[in-house]
Amino acid sequence: MNKLSISFARILEIIGRLPTPDRLWLAYSGGVDSSVLLHILANNRENLVSELTAVHVNHQLSPDADTWASCCRSICEKTNIEFKIITINAKKIKGFSQEAHAREMRYAALENVIGEGDLLLTAHHKDDQAETLIQQLMRGAGPEGLAGMPEIKKYGHGWLARPLLEYSREQIRDYAEHHGLIWIEDESNQDTNIDRNYIRTHVIPCLQQRWPSTVDVISRSASHQADVINILKEIAEHDIENNSGDKLNILNIIDLKKLSDTRMRNLIRYWLKKNGHQPASTTVTEIIIKELIYAGDDRMPSIRWHETEVRRYRNNIYVMKPLTELHLDTPLSWNLDKPLDYDYGRLVATQVVGKGIRSELVNNNLIEVRFRTGGETIRPAGRKETHKLKKLFQDSGVPPWQRDRVPLLFIDGKLAAVTGYWIDESFIARGTEPGWEVSLTEY
Repeated sequence: MNKLSISFARILEIIGRLPTPDRLWLAYSGGVDSSVLLHILANNRENLVSELTAVHVNHQLSPDADTWASCCRSICEKTNIEFKIITINAKKIKGFSQEAHAREMRYAALENVIGEGDLLLTAHHKDDQAETLIQQLMRGAGPEGLAGMPEIKKYGHGWLARPLLEYSREQIRDYAEHHGLIWIEDESNQDTNIDRNYIRTHVIPCLQQRWPSTVDVISRSASHQADVINILKEIAEHDIENNSGDKLNILNIIDLKKLSDTRMRNLIRYWLKKNGHQPASTTVTEIIIKELIYAGDDRMPSIRWHETEVRRYRNNIYVMKPLTELHLDTPLSWNLDKPLDYDYGRLVATQVVGKGIRSELVNNNLIEVRFRTGGETIRPAGRKETHKLKKLFQDSGVPPWQRDRVPLLFIDGKLAAVTGYWIDESFIARGTEPGWEVSLTEY
């Protein structure tokens, strides 16, 4: 690959793998990498099938940050490219490195502007990939971390693509110099207290003295790890289909114990991710296995990290957001014509026939919503006897932490239904009788 072989056709091929976006967004820092990508896209805009907008994130970290933003705006105006600035306060907070915090805030800010099906382009290149992999290696990362940055991935409501990943830093800089481009040099790139900068200025040059093809080899290794991830994902998909049943946030412990420890760890990591939670560290994963899965049958242990909580009840483990204290002492009046939002979720009522709460018993479509205080009873439809709600919950395997959060629907002071579980025999709609069917969506 020669020095000036950065190809628009290759960029177009990568974009073409995805559904046609309504808009292309270019993450434009003003540095040499994003300046080259902007130049290529601007010079080939007649071949782009979507509108292009350059978006610049002002982190407010450098005294020159506003000047850089103005420079980026000026270049976009000269090339007739739509331009947007996002200003964030990325100053370091306790417990986070400045680099990691700024990166997290930048990606969160960019995600907020990406519309449904839009595509964000970033100018990461092969050397960035090598630096990322070495960083992950020093953190003891597994295959997912060692796969580095994917060329394409789902991102917010749209997609993210890195069309320069197969090109080196040298190729990009040579392109910029050949075309006489103007770019910004961020002084923080010389700060070797930042891990990535240290790897770039000290580690990789040292490796290249011994192994000149270091960057290419590391990039190839990342590709191999990506293949491993796909295989592990397929295995985890198979295991989760054989385990989780109707509710994705629940895993059965008896089935988990049939797996090898390695396969169990793989499933747990995948299960957490599939439920929208942050991956567990190796330490946390081992705690889940040893202290939850292999706990005594009569125990109900739990573990919490970040915004994730895993709990055990009987033969299941549950993943959820950490439970918050509820303030549900006051009954709520609910007009069934509209959804009802409360601390734990949203109630929605739908008009149906032959099931649900019999409509004629609901005066003016109003129901009173309460929550357990103890001693409630109900006669579930189809049963001959009235039962205590506590006993019904126990018999049905409803975890204790969920019981006080289940909305109880009262009509004229009598418990008519337990949302998601039972309707009282005297309130059930049958045959051609119109009814109200109530569903709960948890937050």
